Amino acid sequence: MRIPHRPKSMRVRSGAVVAAGLVVTVGLASCGEAATRSTERFCGELTTHATEIQTVPTEVDAIPALITLYSKMAEVAPLEIQADWEKVYSVLKTANTINTADPASVQKAADTAYAADQAARNVVTWAKDNCGVDIGPVAIVPGGADVVATTTTIVVPAG
Repeated sequence: MRIPHRPKSMRVRSGAVVAAGLVVTVGLASCGEAATRSTERFCGELTTHATEIQTVPTEVDAIPALITLYSKMAEVAPLEIQADWEKVYSVLKTANTINTADPASVQKAADTAYAADQAARNVVTWAKDNCGVDIGPVAIVPGGADVVATTTTIVVPAG
């Protein structure tokens, strides 16, 4: 079987296409690499974004931008604080799904926020100790964790 002869210009073009494909593949692979986790990098982000971190979003439209910020910070968070950071981050993701007309949805958001309170405190302490930056309180629960649920028993007289 005879292989058809390709002109030299076509072989050069084919080589250029393959080379371009490799460059794109390598470029895309490097874009997908995980961000480097480090205290220095995370502290820099905490310092830069302290105001956003401390401010409870008052408008639903503000939540997606915070989710993006917290997501990017989760990628560089040192392993020793990563789990706490991701727990705080989960509060924002849950808040972004609230259906205010559905009491169960609102309750789920409240439960998520209360469950993340200790993690938020841990992040604040870690930031002070390792970054020298005071980002606290990380306002995820209106009123903070000092809100204590109490039960009151009311005795109704018989009669």
